[in-house]
Formats: sequence, structure tokens, C-alpha cells
Amino acid sequence: MDPPRRRDVNKSSTYRSWMKLYICDITASLVSLSPSFASESTYFFNGHPIRWVSIVGAVTSIDQGEKVILFSIDDGSGQCMTAVARREKMASKDMPRLHSTVKARGELELYHDAWQLKLMSLELDVSLEAQVKFWDQANENHALLTQTDARKRPKHTA
Repeated sequence: MDPPRRRDVNKSSTYRSWMKLYICDITASLVSLSPSFASESTYFFNGHPIRWVSIVGAVTSIDQGEKVILFSIDDGSGQCMTAVARREKMASKDMPRLHSTVKARGELELYHDAWQLKLMSLELDVSLEAQVKFWDQANENHALLTQTDARKRPKHTA
């Protein structure tokens, strides 16, 4: 399969927006098609380029290292994802508590054959109303991404 063309990737709405996804969709469906895109943290879901993702879930573990803080997020989809934050960027007031609900946003990266989220922002204590709204949007994104393969769309002719 040919890698996607740069201009097609740049035009995609999924490439230019925060994609709200379930962790099980990320772990099961995202693949890198080209090393040049993988170096930019761009992966593909059914031909749709994904650069930034947003997930919501409960913090199930926190591991504080010398340079990074790792915490595991469980969204109830059957999979967990590790979020990685640089210690110097995390203030103590921004630290999640165990079992608290968070909204994490960032770039995906593969580390030892497992997906992890390189954290760009973190919202603490997400309300139930905000969670339901997030899940509705994640369902819409899932439907969009699984509806058609972006590479097999018919070409428009003038």
C-alpha cells in the first residue's frame, strides 16, 4: 500500500483537530504507515491521519520517576493507556490523584510496542456531564473513522 501524500494528510480534518477516542480504538486500530509520519507522531486509523488525541478516564496508577511522571488511565473500554508528563512541566497542583477522573490530551507514541500518550494538557476532576459529552463526541469520531477508508474515497470531478 502506498503511503498517503503529504497534501492529503495536511487537508484532513482528523489531522488538524483533537480526536476524542476510546483507548480500545487507539490500541486496536492505529497503525503507522510510513516512518516519515511516525517521526511526527502521526498515525492512521482506517486511512485517516491522527496527530492529537484526547481521552477521558480514571487514574489507576501513578509512578513518579526522576524526570517523568507516568500515570495509567482507564476509560472503561477494556484497555488502559499510560500518560507521560515531564516532571518540570507538572506543578504539584496539577498532579492527578489516584482514582480521580481526568481528561488527557497529547500525542501518541509507541514505547516498547505499547501506545502511550505524551501529555500536552491535563484537566483534573472531570464532571460526569463533561464525561458524557466527551463519550458522545468519541462515538461520533468512531463512526466517522470507521465509516470509510480515507484513501478509498471517490475523487470529485468538476
